[in-house]
Amino acid sequence: MRRKPRVVIARVALLRASLSASLCLVSHALTAQSSPSAAPFVVPAWAFPTAPPAPKGTPPVVADSVTLHRVPNSARQYTMKQVGNAFDIPDRFPRQHPAMPAPVQYGVRPDGRACGFCHLPDGQGRPENGTLAGLPVEYTVRQVWAMRDGTRGHANPAGTSNPMISVAKGFTDDEVRTAARYYARLKLTRRNIVCEVTDVPTTRIAGLLYALDGTGTEPIAGRLIEAPESIERHELRDPWVRYTTYVPVGSLARGRRLTTPGPVGASTNCATCHGPQLLGVGEVPPIAGRSPSNLLRQLINFRTRARRDSTAAPMYAVVDSLSIDDMVALAAYVGSLPPSRSPRK
Repeated sequence: MRRKPRVVIARVALLRASLSASLCLVSHALTAQSSPSAAPFVVPAWAFPTAPPAPKGTPPVVADSVTLHRVPNSARQYTMKQVGNAFDIPDRFPRQHPAMPAPVQYGVRPDGRACGFCHLPDGQGRPENGTLAGLPVEYTVRQVWAMRDGTRGHANPAGTSNPMISVAKGFTDDEVRTAARYYARLKLTRRNIVCEVTDVPTTRIAGLLYALDGTGTEPIAGRLIEAPESIERHELRDPWVRYTTYVPVGSLARGRRLTTPGPVGASTNCATCHGPQLLGVGEVPPIAGRSPSNLLRQLINFRTRARRDSTAAPMYAVVDSLSIDDMVALAAYVGSLPPSRSPRK
């Protein structure tokens, strides 16, 4: 008779332990689901600055065809209508690059806008599109093909369609390769400086990038903001306008740590694929010194699988473990490095 209470007590204790363990497991599961590392990746709208479309019924802007504009250190003058001509692009500094082939200077009507219209005659590009100078021929060709077949898109939450899809379809393979060879010969010159700040100058969206509005400052709040020193020179397609990239304090050191040995070990070390000093190896592109905001968008595009062509898979192991803060840091650090030092043959 004395043993029954002990059995009951033992069973109650076992039940309590089991219940406690179950509650503990539930608690851990709920914590894992709510932790930042387990949360789904959300594309921040600020990484893809996009001006809203004009209200319906707004008359189209007519570019001025009378007033001539110059940029510093160039004697060439163009009207805004000429600056906006995507099929005969302005060339501010013709002595600073070889003669442009037809696909770069004139493009192919009606959809194949001249490559130099966005990426500029010297391939320096602009933050909203990217730099082509010094990229391997085969890499550039494959990326254009990927845009053509829809396997290279973008993760812009605004949903703006990628204009490069129709542009890529407007060129023949030979024309694409001709442009790629031209840009591969050119040398990239870094045009941005990276500044770590707690407060960033306030900005407005001008097309597909930020422009300083001169009204004050605001907290950087984890963002990466790249803006030209002069929006006027940017719009005039001055290849020598400088850009400032603002990032949170500590981003450069964090980016350096993520670059080597890599986000998840040696296999994701950036130098493993992109080479020493990140200047490229073979068909793998150089990434050092390129636009930080464009680098950030590409990391996001890989993470969301907006870039899913045959060359994208190696990047998935790198980006899948990264937070947006990690991506900001990586883009800032890589963009701050010296770019390719010699032109490719």
